Amino acid sequence: MSRFDRLAWFGSGPHETYPDRKSSGLTGIWQSLVADHYHAFVVPQEHGAHADTHWFTLVDRHGKGLRVTTSEALLFSARFEHDTTLARASTIVEVEQSDTIVVHLEVAFRGVGTAACGPDCLPEYVVGPGTYQWSTIFKAERP
Repeated sequence: MSRFDRLAWFGSGPHETYPDRKSSGLTGIWQSLVADHYHAFVVPQEHGAHADTHWFTLVDRHGKGLRVTTSEALLFSARFEHDTTLARASTIVEVEQSDTIVVHLEVAFRGVGTAACGPDCLPEYVVGPGTYQWSTIFKAERP
């Protein structure tokens, strides 16, 4: 496993909070292990994202690692399950954790649901065409 497996963030949490489900979360500073963000959906898929995030850190047990700060509140996720692994798996027993952590930063993210195996998300949570911009600062985190 990656040594940078400790996660902290200022945003919506403590559980996953996608745009159409973020009202179930609270805004605050949250801490957890990256592995705690895995959700064993019956059909493997995207998981563990946090909306309205202003900054997050990925650090080791000594507090050394990376701090990411953004100009706009956005959605992020950090997980051991890579997108290609999730896309290939048809059941949760086929999901393998990687030695590395994949991080996603999203300035625009649609709501949960694609109508592939249930309802689509509500119209107000569909991301339309347009230009989306933000700036990000990556900085070493030290105790």
